[in-house]
Amino acid sequence: MKFKYLGRDREGNPVRGEIEVDSIYEARNILLGRGIYIIEFKEIKTKEPILRRLKIEEIIFLSRQLSLLLRSGLTIVLALDIIQENIKSKSFKNFVIKIRENILGGESFSEALSHYRKILPVLFIEVVRVGEVTGNLDSVLLRLSDFLEKEEELRRKVKNALIYPEIVVGVIIIAIIFLLISVVPIFVNLYRGAGVKLPLPTKILISISSFLTNYWYIIIPILIILYFSFMFYSKTKTGKKKIDKFLFNLPTIIGKIYRENIFLRVSHTLETLIRSGITLGGSFELISRVSGNEVIRESLLRTREKIMQGQSISRALIDEGVFPLLFIRMISVGEAGGNLEDVLQEMERYFESELDNDIKKFTALLEPALTIILGIIVAFVAFSIYLPMFDMARLITGK
Repeated sequence: MKFKYLGRDREGNPVRGEIEVDSIYEARNILLGRGIYIIEFKEIKTKEPILRRLKIEEIIFLSRQLSLLLRSGLTIVLALDIIQENIKSKSFKNFVIKIRENILGGESFSEALSHYRKILPVLFIEVVRVGEVTGNLDSVLLRLSDFLEKEEELRRKVKNALIYPEIVVGVIIIAIIFLLISVVPIFVNLYRGAGVKLPLPTKILISISSFLTNYWYIIIPILIILYFSFMFYSKTKTGKKKIDKFLFNLPTIIGKIYRENIFLRVSHTLETLIRSGITLGGSFELISRVSGNEVIRESLLRTREKIMQGQSISRALIDEGVFPLLFIRMISVGEAGGNLEDVLQEMERYFESELDNDIKKFTALLEPALTIILGIIVAFVAFSIYLPMFDMARLITGK
């Protein structure tokens, strides 16, 4: 922070200048130490650095490093100072510096973080706040880093499972468009010159090819408009709810993977929040924000209301009819035994195992399925192209 000051020295002479320090209190102390008595003090507003949303890897790094330094006995200000010296990313470094400045200005760590809700997960801020209140910020930060690492690993696992089909489907679409635009027109001209009567499959193929060739300048804008319209609709409350409901109720193995991913996230998040000292009401509210599905979000919020009214978690979840019966029964066991966190950890392992197995099944089934689809498409194109050749052969031979 930079300040402009006007004051007088010990002889009463006017003194003007600028000073760059971490806080206004530090600036006053330094100037008084120099024998300067302040008349006017004004902060020089500098252009605020643009802070992007922090990457999960950066939040994990900050949590783990901060936990280690706090456990070593350092103050949070000194710990943040050491951390920012080892950061290469300019935006991330600026973020840590701003947090440090806010703390020097008299704010707590969680209060400093709360100014950056747009670039930080709300769960991170709330768990840090509870860690400060309970006095175990170092262990809470370590638990948070483990939690975020597990969440990132889960996200990558699901994403990697979808990379292969996305590439294959993309290659198939490109290959089909190439055949329809470049190859089929050659045979069309050949058949027209020969006066061959075209069978129905060939007519269909030629119609598709002609449509793509003649109206591509209309098709491309329409596809772009449809894509952005869908993206806009998916961000509206109604659109997101309908899409999330459709995905959640998918009967295929894709739907099963989608649901298991959500149940695993809920189990893991709830376990982490309870172990961090957050109340059940607060935990369910936070989980609803990070569930990633509108159906689950609304269900968790209704469950929270019932819990606040005195119902047990298991009873409230049964009424919702969204979570699997095994999950609810295990929650009931955890409530009765007073070891809900341990039960949630077991459910997390169960859902993770189920998710791994289903992803393996999905990838094992996908390759032959895509091969069959590609084979059918290629066979149809080849059949449609070469079928008229038999008529051409008969015309040439006169039979």
